[in-house]
Amino acid sequence: MKQFFIGLFLLLAYCGVAADSFPPQFTAKYKLYAKGIPAGEGTRSLMRLPNGNFQFKTFAETTGFIALFNKVTIEERSVFMHLKNGKLRPLEYHYKQTGKKSRTNTVLFEWSKGIARNTFKGQTKVIPLKAGVLDRLLYQLVLMIDQKQGKAKIKYQIVTKGKIKSYIPKYLGFETLQIGDLSLKTVKYDRTSANGKRRTTLWCAPTLYYLPVQVEHLEKGNVFRLVLQSIKWF
Repeated sequence: MKQFFIGLFLLLAYCGVAADSFPPQFTAKYKLYAKGIPAGEGTRSLMRLPNGNFQFKTFAETTGFIALFNKVTIEERSVFMHLKNGKLRPLEYHYKQTGKKSRTNTVLFEWSKGIARNTFKGQTKVIPLKAGVLDRLLYQLVLMIDQKQGKAKIKYQIVTKGKIKSYIPKYLGFETLQIGDLSLKTVKYDRTSANGKRRTTLWCAPTLYYLPVQVEHLEKGNVFRLVLQSIKWF
């Protein structure tokens, strides 16, 4: 369950972003299913902060019967700038997990110095920044923007675990999903881990600014699914 939550929101970096491709502020609510059984809830939101920067945030928790045995909450957020040229620049990344195993992960981007400070497992690593680097959450927003711009080949450079790694979502074509009372045409992507043990698949809806309306995670033979329940635009 822990690995699912960690990877679930991480498949969605940095590219030129046209102003009209940037989605409006929103809050989306999801339901989590484990082997077809309701297991938890999640939210994803984009909001503008008082100082003009933006925050992209996700929150997930186990609920109901499963929470009696394994109560897990995970909060992940990225604070970033939306520059005049349309590009996104990460400023802070924060990850916090509570439950049987608690942990945190923070990345502070110091663009004026050309470095990022990644603190995890009680240690801090200094990483030289390259043009186009993002954090583990913000690139998911850029994937939405890239799809809206019609970009076919996408590759993202992500700060993670004290290093910069490449994330390359694989395009799988179109698929129509039934989400509640809505029949939605979606664009399908997946990403498989380097060791091939984990795979995450996303279905992104063009009519909802390519927001993922369903996410499926396969790990150790277990299948977890996150399904959109509602969305509010601001």
